[in-house]
This record gives sequence, C-alpha cells and structure tokens, in this order.
Amino acid sequence: MSRPLRGTVAAVSAVALIALVTVVALRDGAPFAVDSRLHDAAVRHRTPGWSEAFRVITSTGSGVPPLVVAAVAGALAAPRAWWLGAVAGVGALVTGQLGRFALVTALDRPRPPAADWLIHVHNAAMPSGHAATSAMVAIGVAVFLARLPRVPRTVAYGVPALWAAAVGASRVVLGVHWPTDVLAGWLYATLAACLLLPPLGRALDRATDRAAPPRPADDSGTDAPAHRP
Repeated sequence: MSRPLRGTVAAVSAVALIALVTVVALRDGAPFAVDSRLHDAAVRHRTPGWSEAFRVITSTGSGVPPLVVAAVAGALAAPRAWWLGAVAGVGALVTGQLGRFALVTALDRPRPPAADWLIHVHNAAMPSGHAATSAMVAIGVAVFLARLPRVPRTVAYGVPALWAAAVGASRVVLGVHWPTDVLAGWLYATLAACLLLPPLGRALDRATDRAAPPRPADDSGTDAPAHRP
C-alpha cells in the first residue's frame, strides 16, 4: 500500500471510529436500532451446530492463537533475523491491544443482555477485543503474504479477511457483542495497523540487512592482482 493511500485509510478509519465512539458515549452506550435488529436475528436463528462452530471460530480470535500467528508472520518476514521478527510481531499486537483496552475502559459500553450469551465474557463491549485482535493479525499476515511473488493477491488478502470477518461475526452470533462493537474493533485495527506496520517493516528490513552475511570478494574485479609472466 502506497503512503498516500495508507494515510487516507488511516484518516478515514480514525474519523469513523471517533464519530462512532462519540455517538455511543452520548447515548450512554445504548444500542442502535441496527444493533438490536441484528442481535435479535442472530439469537433467533441459532442452531446447535452453528453455535458450536462459532464457539470454535471465536476461540481463534484471542489469547494464544493470534500471538502465535503474529510471531510466525514476523519471523517469516525477517528470515535472517527471525527472532527479532517474532518479537516485533508480538510487540506490535500487544501495543495495539493496550490502546484498545484503554478505549474500551474509558467508553465502558454495556454488552447485550447476559441471558443471550452462549459463552462467558467480561469487560466492557466496545471496541470488540476479538474483532480488533483478529483484524490486526489478519492485516499483518495479508501484508506479508502480498510480498510473496507466488501468492495471488486474492489469497493474500482474502483468506486473512475471511478469518477476521468470521471472528467478528461470531461475537454477534454468540450474543456477547453488538454489531457496532465489532465495527469499532475493525476500525480500530485498521488505524492501528496503518500506524504500527510501516515503522515495524522498516525496522525489520534494517535488522535483516545487518544480519545478512557479508558478500564474498569478487576475484574477477579490477582489484585483483595483475598476472606477471
């Protein structure tokens, strides 16, 4: 992504997130009409099979799995300094989570009614932690995959996006988040990725260059000693 496009995406995400958070705060966290309609539809159309599938999907969006994926993606992005890449990937994810936790604590939006929950949750609702975490990891993985010449762009961007979308949807289906909580998580993740990934990429490139083995001397160059008969 070019710098102007990245700046535009970051600006749009920031403005949309600020607007959404501000309106929610002014409403004391009350759900929007679209929140209530989609929440009620999700609860009404649950089936045991789909509910269990979404329990599995949602388990991949927080805790150890995203940290492992972030570490592996960072390591593969800097193969000559893979240990630094792994630490950088985890560090970027943790840094993004700190900002999200500060926002969710300050906003303190109530979750949907506990009677509708299919899993136990805690903390406030907006932005959704699972939605933000999976989206941040998905964006990082997509950026890495897009740099590989043999990976089609549809795969590089599509597969991570589908995973993040499924994790976000699972939070609504399981009844623990309003849809706008998930939207806020995606907006936050996009903004965080635009701010964190470019400096991280530059740092990894410098680390990879320093870790590269020295190039052998060229014996065929003009510096080679002249042949004496």
